Amino acid sequence: MRTALAGILLCLWHSTASAQCAPAPDSAYFFRDLSEERAEAKIAADRAVYEKLLSPGFESKSADGRQISRDAYIASEITPVAEAARRRFYSISNYTLVEHRKGHTVATYLLREGTSGNGETRIVERQVRETYEVENGKWRLAGVESSPATSAAATQAAR
Repeated sequence: MRTALAGILLCLWHSTASAQCAPAPDSAYFFRDLSEERAEAKIAADRAVYEKLLSPGFESKSADGRQISRDAYIASEITPVAEAARRRFYSISNYTLVEHRKGHTVATYLLREGTSGNGETRIVERQVRETYEVENGKWRLAGVESSPATSAAATQAAR
């Protein structure tokens, strides 16, 4: 009887010990998950994810330095692919927390976004800088800046 009970307890402990857990808030994995959630929402054209994640005072700039409003940013992110036959994909690499203190985090990473279909693949690489702040007890995206990836960063990430 003791042997059977010990076996059952061992199995229960092993199954819970190997279960996947959500990343701890404030960890690099937590913020990377938020970035990936946004990239997946872009592919799915899921405006609700953006509405939930972006702070009311969200700020972004276009490639030419013009300020973009929160609503204009969301609209530009969830614009559907022109051809329905094209499949969208993304990849995030070199994820780094540049600044991290209570209630404020800045992260950078290399983002590759692309489409494939009809025997053709297109990829755009951008270096992204995100600023997260705590609002009402939740981490919200306060700002995003992106620029074309430098060839050195793109080459290093491709290795």
